Amino acid sequence: MSGPNLPHTPRPDAEAFERDMRARFVTRENLAKLFHMVMPHLREGQRTLVYILSQSDRIGHFTLEPQILDSLYGDSYDRIIIVTAPWDRPGTNALVPSCYGDRFVWVQTDDEVILAMAFIDGGLADLKLFHLLLSSPRLTIVDFFKKMVEGVEPKLISLPGAAREKGHAQLRGIGLDPGAPFAYFHMRTAKYRETMTHHGHRTASIETYRPSIRRILDAGYQVVRLGEKGLEPPDWFSDGYFSLPDALPDLPPQERAADLAVLADAAFGTAQNSGPIWVAAAFGTPTLRTNTPYEHLNLPYTRDLSLFKRYRDDRTGRMLPYREILERRLPAVIRSGDYKKLDITVVENSTEEIDAATEEFLEMLAGGPSRLPPDDYRRFLALGRAYEKEIAEDPWFVKETLDFYSHAHPFGDFSGKILDSAPGFLD
Repeated sequence: MSGPNLPHTPRPDAEAFERDMRARFVTRENLAKLFHMVMPHLREGQRTLVYILSQSDRIGHFTLEPQILDSLYGDSYDRIIIVTAPWDRPGTNALVPSCYGDRFVWVQTDDEVILAMAFIDGGLADLKLFHLLLSSPRLTIVDFFKKMVEGVEPKLISLPGAAREKGHAQLRGIGLDPGAPFAYFHMRTAKYRETMTHHGHRTASIETYRPSIRRILDAGYQVVRLGEKGLEPPDWFSDGYFSLPDALPDLPPQERAADLAVLADAAFGTAQNSGPIWVAAAFGTPTLRTNTPYEHLNLPYTRDLSLFKRYRDDRTGRMLPYREILERRLPAVIRSGDYKKLDITVVENSTEEIDAATEEFLEMLAGGPSRLPPDDYRRFLALGRAYEKEIAEDPWFVKETLDFYSHAHPFGDFSGKILDSAPGFLD
């Protein structure tokens, strides 16, 4: 089978799209504009890499892509210049660049043509005065994960003292004590980027986290939520729980220190696969990854525990075992509408599952093992490896840059809770 068995719908040809993008944007005129932007930041005798990052308003990409550059290329270059969209756009955390030190130089531009070049996979080009890496976010991430599987260690980032001091002052201002233990909490609902309807299978409801949050509070941690405004119901916790977007609404990009202080200094976090988990990972903060769909590009490289969603065949009402999820190529489905076409529902974790995984994660952080038996973990990885071997030989997956499967590799742990309700899940 070539890719997910979706009903036929008109779809742009990836190779034709790539050729068109290169023809339109990688021109002598546009390269001259790019030269003009970076020339003031070149230094004689210094090896320099230039990379275009357009999604500066998405904290996950704004943090992860530079971390990847540092991890893969930092030892080969004296200076890394990142060309980005302006930092005054809504959703941008303009303090992220300060976490990367003096070797990184940041050039802001509103030139949409130059920014569009961030999505072209053109490889590494020697332009004499500097090297230009043209790599789409997906290819950048895939290359990083493949190199990690080969043994490359990700370089962690650190929060500068000034940003930490500002962030801690903001947290004290809302009543949180940054000197006492706290955990971060992030979740994505359908309110996130409401005009984008493709991510519904990655959302959840806050009510299902109530016992989990209670358990974390009772363990002696404060809890601070990041993300969307107004998610908590009226009877939500008030003892040591804080909603940062409601307590500090509409902070301008240069003032969003509290977000970074929370992700850098939290003892751990509970979150879904969205931007903040990658910021936490860049700081080395471990995360309980709840409500996680099976996805190709989700390699948990800190001390993380993943609690995956279940997949239901709506034609039969049957929950799918892992082997069948892979056989149907469902990890390659990235749009909610496509799940509907396949008559598949991606089922949220239950209240009980999240609470049990939270208990498991707290025990792991205290030095205990995952509750998933070692034989089951090996079976989980073996199924993933077999799937990755098949897709690596499939032209559709290669063309889509999806010929890598994160869960074929021993990074992070898989919660044993799922086997309680589905003991044959890994058969």
